[in-house]
Amino acid sequence: MDIVSIVGVIIALSLLIFLALKGYNLLIISLVVSVLIAITSGIQINEALTSNYIEGFVNFVANYFLIFFFGALFGKIMEDSGAATSIARGILKVTGKNSRLSVIVAIMVITGALTYGGVSLFVVVFTIMPIARPIFKEMNIPWPIFIGAAFLGSGTFTMTMLPGTPQIQNLIPINYLDTTATAAPIVGLVATVVVIPFGLWWLTREDKKYQANNLGYEETKGDDTFQGENKVTYPSFIVSVIPSIVLLVLLNVVKISIELSLALAVVTAGIMFYKKLDSPMKTFNVGAMNVAAPILNTSAVVGFGSVVSATVGFEMMQSAILSIPGHPLISFAVATNIIVGITGSASGGLGIALDTLGEHYATQVNPEALHRIASISSGGLDSLPHNGAVVTGLTVAGLTHKEGYKPVFWICCIAPLLALVAALITAFLIYG
Repeated sequence: MDIVSIVGVIIALSLLIFLALKGYNLLIISLVVSVLIAITSGIQINEALTSNYIEGFVNFVANYFLIFFFGALFGKIMEDSGAATSIARGILKVTGKNSRLSVIVAIMVITGALTYGGVSLFVVVFTIMPIARPIFKEMNIPWPIFIGAAFLGSGTFTMTMLPGTPQIQNLIPINYLDTTATAAPIVGLVATVVVIPFGLWWLTREDKKYQANNLGYEETKGDDTFQGENKVTYPSFIVSVIPSIVLLVLLNVVKISIELSLALAVVTAGIMFYKKLDSPMKTFNVGAMNVAAPILNTSAVVGFGSVVSATVGFEMMQSAILSIPGHPLISFAVATNIIVGITGSASGGLGIALDTLGEHYATQVNPEALHRIASISSGGLDSLPHNGAVVTGLTVAGLTHKEGYKPVFWICCIAPLLALVAALITAFLIYG
């Protein structure tokens, strides 16, 4: 039964990835593969679904709903008011569009600034799309390069590495380790210094390959029917960044909870940009509903992960991981990557990893080092094809997995794993 259980987990994960690639909803396929896990592991199907799956699903919603909710509201206000676009245009003026590299850097900086400023990575792609498409078309840059540059800014260093980032992957360890959002800052900065140059090098290299094959924007643009809305007037750049500054100061200087920090940022943005909203009620209503897809998709894969964690196969894998020789941070990093890879969710997998392993490792290593390594590790193998943010980003960009997943894999899987190695070495040197 032990071997059958492990084989079942592998088949279920493979099926989850395959069906996600085919476009099936994660809520549906997470239930289907959970049943498969139950059958191959000797767990009653009813118990697997109504106990393990639902418990993981509900616990994630209970713990992180307010963060997702206020984050969705904040992002929608920034989007509809034109504040996010104003920030993007302000940054683009500085970086310029004089070369193909400057455009790639601009997309990275814009999405990075927005996500570090509190806008969810689920929202950022909607904001930058209308700005990026005409530039990429004008300069004949292959469109898949866009999704790679956008995820480099939103799905790597601002998601898990930079100290103080308000993204949920940096906040989850706080509840388990009693740390702060700025935990192990040097470790995070070293990882950032690794991931950015690598990402820019790979995107530039890939762009040259497209050029060598005479493939430009038109041949690679995918479905470009979504163009976004264009506002006539936008708030100034200085005014636009104030709500994000409020959020970062409250979280990292005043050190109040992320829920309250986000709520006050929402209030600040709502008051400042109320007159810029064409239909304030619609903005707030849609923003509130925007929480549904991200948190339901994430909770679904967390539910699947909870079923996996109840199997004999998972216990065997856990024992093997705990017995990995060397520094405890290495085995924890490996374990976290395996779990986020199974769940296809950085936040969901990180929660499971800390639930099942956090207490064991917290007694062995410095909690700040564990916080930062946990966060960085969550942003590695999470970005496999069944990841909810990956599916959303590619869909909004009008790209299929076949057209656009390659840059996502290199930027969001390979680059963070290389940065993780540098982060681990730095953590060893600083924290022992």
